[in-house]
Amino acid sequence: MKTIYLLVVCFVWMNFGFLSNKTKVKITNQSEVIIKGKSNLNSFECKYNSVFIEDEIQVSLVKQNSKIILDGAKIAIKSSGFDCAHKIITKDFKSLIKANEYADIKLEVKEINTLKETLFAKVKVDIAGISNEYSVPVQFDAKTNNVKGQLKINIKEYHLKAPNKLLGMVKVNDQVDINFNLFLLY
Repeated sequence: MKTIYLLVVCFVWMNFGFLSNKTKVKITNQSEVIIKGKSNLNSFECKYNSVFIEDEIQVSLVKQNSKIILDGAKIAIKSSGFDCAHKIITKDFKSLIKANEYADIKLEVKEINTLKETLFAKVKVDIAGISNEYSVPVQFDAKTNNVKGQLKINIKEYHLKAPNKLLGMVKVNDQVDINFNLFLLY
């Protein structure tokens, strides 16, 4: 998620004629990453602890027509950094993403494309050792250096199995939404 924002910033810089093709970007701790899911009985929300958010990375970028190719826009977020507001749900969520085996969820923003007036970030997401790529629509506010978006994933794409509770009476949906609201410094 953080890398998506870094890509958007790089895109904006290239469009406004900045000379350097390398820059340092920091995601501030006022940023949010929230994973939302549902079961047949209820919904849940797991928030990433903002204490872990402040990272600075060096990103290289190359503009090619309507897209910006990024290099170095990689970040690892701690699998254990999520809190689902209830101890049991948090434990189940961390078990689902195999937090004990895979300490980090890895994200890499590979490029930013524009289609009409919409920005799309091509993002590689690695969860529990499995990688998938997505094209994610993002919004960027240049006044606040804020990047927002939502990525919908199916946990089966990562060979993960949703937990069943109460002898299978409570089933978690395979579809989850990853909402990000990032604030950047550069």
